[in-house]
Amino acid sequence: MHDGPVDLLWTGGWDSSYRLLSLLLDLRLPVQPIYLYDDKRVSAPVEVQTMQRLRERLAEEHPHTRELMLPTRIDRVPATRPRDDIEQAFYAAMRTYRIGDQYAFLSRWCRDQGLHDVELSIEWFTHGTSTVLRPFVSPVRSRHGFDTFRLRADAPEQFRLLFGAFTFPLFVTSKPQMRELAVANGWSSVLDETWFCHRPTRDLRPCGFCNPCQYALEQGFGARIPRSRRALSRLYHATLMPLRGRARQILRRFGRRA
Repeated sequence: MHDGPVDLLWTGGWDSSYRLLSLLLDLRLPVQPIYLYDDKRVSAPVEVQTMQRLRERLAEEHPHTRELMLPTRIDRVPATRPRDDIEQAFYAAMRTYRIGDQYAFLSRWCRDQGLHDVELSIEWFTHGTSTVLRPFVSPVRSRHGFDTFRLRADAPEQFRLLFGAFTFPLFVTSKPQMRELAVANGWSSVLDETWFCHRPTRDLRPCGFCNPCQYALEQGFGARIPRSRRALSRLYHATLMPLRGRARQILRRFGRRA
């Protein structure tokens, strides 16, 4: 007997879609997908379309998912609250660490909704949030009976505010490992339809220059970037991207979003 559905933050991207497939096709658990719509994010409409397309394909190829996969809960990104303790924790963390802006509004939304143990698909990576949280995360058993990871109680207060509402089922799984498992499970063709770029071109192709596109290059997924943009994307990765990252860090230390 299931203890309610698994709450999963889903964007239509590779990592969260891989986790969705694991829950639906492997563990056969009910899932409540959650998506926070950001009006300022150029890729938001594409992500919504991608999620609908993936849902329809799963329903056709795996009919049992029609019952297990609940309608996606789509809410707007909550407004920034400058004096909010979560916002202050985010900027305090940014003075030392490089983490994404999304964690402030994701954690704020979870608190506003009274939600805990929401799955966040942070994968094992050589830099970024994965490395920041690594010293403060421990394996636990979920309420549904599978292994996952959660922030420890002795983690810094700023991290508890930003990440305390989440569990991290993919924390020790890299994207190349996901790809191997996807091939073994026959999921590759579904995951190939996922979306990752934050700034799609006019013809809805990956830009090659945003952070997710650059991470795709680093993790061996460069083939997902159009060939016409791949060479420039690699050049940008070697030259301008490191400078951009430093500039973003400096701006955030002064309390400004980059």
